Amino acid sequence: RFHFKTTMVSNPNCYLFVFLCLAASLTTADFSDGDDSVDRADGDLPGMPITLQSTDKPSVCAQMCEKNASCACWAYCKANCSGDTIPAPLCYLKKAVMIQSWNPCRVSGIKNATLLPFAYKPFPIYSIQPLGWLKEQLQIQADGLSGHLSKFWIDVANSSWIGGKGDTGLHERTPYWMNGFVPLTFQLGEDADMLATVHKYLDYILSHQSEDGWLGPEDDKDGNMYWSKYPMIFALIQYYEGNNSDMRILPAVMKFLHVAHQKMFKVPLGEWSAARWEDLVLSCHWLIEHGSTGEEQFLWDVAELASQQGFDWKSYYEGNDFPTEAATRMDMYNHGVNVGQSLKSGAVRYRQSKDLADRNSSYQRIERLYKYHGLASGIFSADEHLAGKMPSRGTELCAVVETMFSMEMIFAVTGDPMFAELAEKICYNALPATLTPDMWAHQYLQQTNEANAVHIDQHVWASDGPDSILYGLEPNYGCCTANFNQGWPKYVAHLFLQTPQNELVVAMYAPSSVWYTMADGTFVNVTVDTVYPWDGNVTITTSLKSSMSYNIHVRIPSWADGSTVAVNGNRPEAVQAGSIHPVPCTGNSTISLQLMMKIRIDRRYNNAAAVYKGPLLYGLEIAENFTILRNYSFESRDYQILNSTAWNYGLWLDDDSNPEKFLEFTYRGLQKNAPPFSIAGSPTMIRAKGHLLPFWGYDRGSAAAPPQSPVNVTSSGKMDTIMLLPFGATELRIGELPTLKPVN
Repeated sequence: RFHFKTTMVSNPNCYLFVFLCLAASLTTADFSDGDDSVDRADGDLPGMPITLQSTDKPSVCAQMCEKNASCACWAYCKANCSGDTIPAPLCYLKKAVMIQSWNPCRVSGIKNATLLPFAYKPFPIYSIQPLGWLKEQLQIQADGLSGHLSKFWIDVANSSWIGGKGDTGLHERTPYWMNGFVPLTFQLGEDADMLATVHKYLDYILSHQSEDGWLGPEDDKDGNMYWSKYPMIFALIQYYEGNNSDMRILPAVMKFLHVAHQKMFKVPLGEWSAARWEDLVLSCHWLIEHGSTGEEQFLWDVAELASQQGFDWKSYYEGNDFPTEAATRMDMYNHGVNVGQSLKSGAVRYRQSKDLADRNSSYQRIERLYKYHGLASGIFSADEHLAGKMPSRGTELCAVVETMFSMEMIFAVTGDPMFAELAEKICYNALPATLTPDMWAHQYLQQTNEANAVHIDQHVWASDGPDSILYGLEPNYGCCTANFNQGWPKYVAHLFLQTPQNELVVAMYAPSSVWYTMADGTFVNVTVDTVYPWDGNVTITTSLKSSMSYNIHVRIPSWADGSTVAVNGNRPEAVQAGSIHPVPCTGNSTISLQLMMKIRIDRRYNNAAAVYKGPLLYGLEIAENFTILRNYSFESRDYQILNSTAWNYGLWLDDDSNPEKFLEFTYRGLQKNAPPFSIAGSPTMIRAKGHLLPFWGYDRGSAAAPPQSPVNVTSSGKMDTIMLLPFGATELRIGELPTLKPVN
């Protein structure tokens, strides 16, 4: 064990020596010891049981199964256990993988219980560092709500997780917050105050773990009791990745999983725990591959049981219960956050099931979800449940960050660039659009066409409360106050991945750097310099003490036709849009990537136009009038935002194939003292012509559905100059605009 960054920076040679020693000492996960106290009854092969020697351990039974072509799993019966009169241990070989059951007198295991490798392996949390505007964005988050919730918000500052009276009910808010705050702390260089805050919570939680292993508040009333532990385990694992010298972490997680596994036989996963089972499975898989616990079969069994007790998401997306319009059945399957998390469950399960149907389900889910509920910003509608494609229907902020994480994980499993592209699209549009630029306030629901952000008693969204589109500390419900914190940090953590051959994949673009080792142990630093997503110029610099040849794999977005790549100033070469392109390099190299960003139009609800350039959606700029409704501690406030300029414009756009004829793009660069995701700081804008449509008004306090395009206007009618800004820079905007057809 060693602290990566300290060793790496102070003595790279020492780092390399220790790294190689560790690599040599690691072995493939050993499943032969089986899972103690778990039986897999029935399904015996002929001739069972086999009587073993009194000294034979469960590994003998495992070896018999391994050598028998018909054996899928095995069960070892302990001798003289709990009053049994069995004088010697018995071995049962099984023809299929049987269902688990709890039995202290048994040990069982699975043949070939290995995980399929990632297509692209995620890096540990310490490896990737944000730079430039991205680091400033994370610092804004730390200076805003993320860094202050522990100082004043009852559900974190006085949480039941640290002995207080806040964060009752599901006990999910402190785990949500830590799931984002822990990686944020490491990505910003372990600020002393932030690290002290992390330690305050970790120290209390670990020191107050119950004797049987339960973590956090005692809430073992029903199947919901497991859910809040999923994001807490994520937080613990990320902390361990950042500081693996803390030897408390893995034993605490393993101890909890043992008691949880035992409870699951008596009280199966229910509701939230069952809907979000894939998060528990992800942690078990991480422990199998990185934990070196010696209990790999146990972890496999926890993951297997969780997926069996959890929601059958594959059948949901395939079946008739999936809504093809705004949901009228408000159940757990149609719940937007559950849907966002569920998108990755097929890919996560595939690594264990090895069933291609699980992997392929990821595509079917995306296709069906976005066909019926997709929005222009890259997210889908869900307010609180799936809500169709009308652009004034909302999406919960929790669904935004959970969907981002799902896309990042599906990309890691499948290697398909479409998932990384979707994660990037959501991150640069839907995520910043629902936060104020200083990240001191957020919405519960965002709208693509958002004319006002006010209290509305009779509203267009289905089941959330009247304050859902206000900006503030915890409008409508406090889960998003805690959960939004994971969005940017987990995006940073997945900017780079590695191929199975330990070559680098640049998955998503932002100024950043990564340290990694090649297959032969060569240590490499790669830096990405760019102002992407506002500009398509990306410079990738590699630094290594070797003249060896290697590849850097870069993702070329599907919209980037005509893009080129050049190495060390050589002639640019064309690259294929929608691909992962290997760039051959030798020694220290500079890769110049030019991602072509043409304005493009996507026709959406009622044939309204969504305007894109690169990964960014552009929406009509609306002057915003903020009114403070309530003050909290520090800079935390609730706001309503009223429009003070017209929002109901039609866009003059007569030829979708040549939008530059109608839309004038301006790049002015990053602005000093103004965040890029703000009206004042936006590096780009699009000037256009529009016509007011007085008949297009409000529907229950929100912008009505855009009128069917094209909208006829008299050719002599006055056209106004209107401005389109990046969607993520706005609090109010119209992101799906009706287009005009002049008539005499």
